[in-house]
Amino acid sequence: MDNKADQPTSAPLWLAYLAKGGTMKEIRKMDQSQLDAMYKVAFARFNSGQFSDALKVFRHLCLLDHTCYSYFLGLGLSQYELSQFAQSAATLAHAEKLDAKDPRASLMMAKSFVEIERWELAQKASSEAVLRASHSARWKDELQQAKKLIRYIDNKLQ
Repeated sequence: MDNKADQPTSAPLWLAYLAKGGTMKEIRKMDQSQLDAMYKVAFARFNSGQFSDALKVFRHLCLLDHTCYSYFLGLGLSQYELSQFAQSAATLAHAEKLDAKDPRASLMMAKSFVEIERWELAQKASSEAVLRASHSARWKDELQQAKKLIRYIDNKLQ
């Protein structure tokens, strides 16, 4: 069964499963502890400045579980650190949809848009970051960063 033609129904079944909200992690019968261990490696690589290595692990995690905010945030931040600003913005836009309260994806998406001089999109993302950060004292630093970024963007738009 090495020939893909011998497996005509396998792809549609897993695609249908994914379309209904399933994940590759579930299809591959992976335990969450395996993904947690991979996340720790990616996080450590990111924090030690090994952004390319972190990106590879975060990308793999995102493929295994496309519903996990932390994986997409890590991937987007890795892309940002590697100056892949357009990709970072796209990844962070997906992350933003996965967690409606955390402002970090919106804030970093705004910073990505600033880097590629997409001022209107940067303004929209930074406004979203302010909105999200305003709901909890936990996000005090992110709120200050987002407000500062809005002032910077407003000056560019004038």
